[in-house]
Amino acid sequence: MHPNPNQFLTVLFSLIPGAGHMYFGLMRRGASFMVGFALAIAGVGLFGLFSLIQAVFGILIPVVWFIAFFDFWRYPRMSPEEKALVEDHFIIPNGMQLPGGAAMRKARIIVGVLLILAGANQLFRQFYWSFVHEFLRSRQWIYFFENLPTLLAGLGIIAVGLLLIFWKSRQLKKEAQRHEE
Repeated sequence: MHPNPNQFLTVLFSLIPGAGHMYFGLMRRGASFMVGFALAIAGVGLFGLFSLIQAVFGILIPVVWFIAFFDFWRYPRMSPEEKALVEDHFIIPNGMQLPGGAAMRKARIIVGVLLILAGANQLFRQFYWSFVHEFLRSRQWIYFFENLPTLLAGLGIIAVGLLLIFWKSRQLKKEAQRHEE
């Protein structure tokens, strides 16, 4: 941890999720908050026309900001002995295994279905309508290339949803095959 932090910089960096943590030397924890905040902002932009998912990501922006802000302000008040005991780790540790079971399977299926619907919505509203309407009017392929990132993002979201739904069953089948051999 930073031995003698500047008070002005401490306050300034505490306003940016993760920056205060990094200023105090907690790089992994700070990076976790920065990535979470950036993903929430990206989610709002990515789901521009799908208001329910955009609202969820919009709510996450202040939530991540407040958690990062109040989490950071624990550190300046710590004694030197407490600061020496602080370990820098990611908020979600490497190799974290999600719990299994029927409840987790149902949650993965629900999230997977929601992602598939969000991806399909993005493909239909943002790609299909933009591309088809502009292409049919002008017959210029430039509209396809302008909308290609939206197409790829929508397909990527659908792929992640499908992986959430089917990944665990693939892993279980592979384990069963290994045990049979």
